[in-house]
Amino acid sequence: MKKSRLWPDTLFTRMFLIIAGLLLLSQLAVYWFFNIYQANPQAERLAQNWAQILTLSETLSSAQRRATASELMHQGLRIVPAGALRGHKPRMPVLANALQLLHRMGWPQAQLRMDGRRQVLWLQARPDATLVLAMPMPHSPGLPLPWFKLAAILLLSWLGAYLAVRQVTRPLTRLMQGVARLRGGDTPAGLPEAGPADLRRLAERFNQTLRDLHRLWKEREMVLVGVSHDLRTPLTRMRLSAEFLPAEEEARGEIIANIQEMDKVIHQFLDYARSGEQEPLVTTDLGLWLKRFILRQQAGVVWHPPAADLPKLPIQEVGLARALQNLIDNAQSHGAAPIDVSAELMADGVLIRIRDHGPGIAETELETVRAPFAQAGKGGGVGLGLAIVERIVAYHHGRFILVNASGGGLEARIILPQPR
Repeated sequence: MKKSRLWPDTLFTRMFLIIAGLLLLSQLAVYWFFNIYQANPQAERLAQNWAQILTLSETLSSAQRRATASELMHQGLRIVPAGALRGHKPRMPVLANALQLLHRMGWPQAQLRMDGRRQVLWLQARPDATLVLAMPMPHSPGLPLPWFKLAAILLLSWLGAYLAVRQVTRPLTRLMQGVARLRGGDTPAGLPEAGPADLRRLAERFNQTLRDLHRLWKEREMVLVGVSHDLRTPLTRMRLSAEFLPAEEEARGEIIANIQEMDKVIHQFLDYARSGEQEPLVTTDLGLWLKRFILRQQAGVVWHPPAADLPKLPIQEVGLARALQNLIDNAQSHGAAPIDVSAELMADGVLIRIRDHGPGIAETELETVRAPFAQAGKGGGVGLGLAIVERIVAYHHGRFILVNASGGGLEARIILPQPR
């Protein structure tokens, strides 16, 4: 069981988190320095204005204050008795800095209060002063500007990280898709040789490797098909000649059986060389096709209809029939009747089960038995039946699984994905 880890497992997510984090920290640092650079001049202007207002209010007589009251009201200023003072100390850094500067400008005992309920800023020259100056507080916007700036910084950091990581990981994604197509049996189309020089060189070398592998596979297929085809002709002649040999019936039958076994081996070689590469995919009613396929089988093969209708899927009718026939033949050779065949609709595709009631296979051999030329028991052949199934299912972009059934026997599962 894999342990859960906090650090993501994909290269894209790791690089995205690292680059987005670095961009975010750098932008926050720039934002912090900019605020300091902007806040200091603003605090100095506020302190100078407050010092001038306090000086004016202290020098005016009562009659002069009453005469200038209307003019001050136009500026949003009021000089009222100290009993009207309300509010709390300022929490905004700009106001706190401005108050400290005001103390240095000759008003060391000046006090500042904020009344959020009345939206009033109170300024008092001394704690024992009988008069205070009331100034209106500016109305805050619907979305506080600092939070808006931080949200913009965060979104831009994410966008920049995504674009940077995408430029790096997109060639790797194409590389993985090319390998997946190659593993599935498709003809390699190659990667686009574009972009920066190092990525172009990577694409060129990968495409050259694909071309070399494809050429080797084609040469192997030609040799395998050619040798197998050339051997079948003399084998056919040998079988015909053996039938007319003036020998005992038992000896002649043994010779013919050996020749037929050799022909069967060659037929497996041909199937393995050609599996999943020549026949196109055709959209087929899978439920009806499976039913017709099972009806052509011998006794002992039982079809269990699905509870729900199966969808139409793109399949190789001849190729998939060859794969299912190999599984049924293996079940009849190494297992025991009845051979149960069923299909059911799943969330990600269609599951086909072929189960026998024999002894099954050792758990350690469930994976290795699918390799070419691997055999888990006696029964003839060269061990290519399951390898052929593996290649055909891979061409369908499906999955092939072998498990030991709970009630005994071996169960082969083919999962065919639904087209997106």
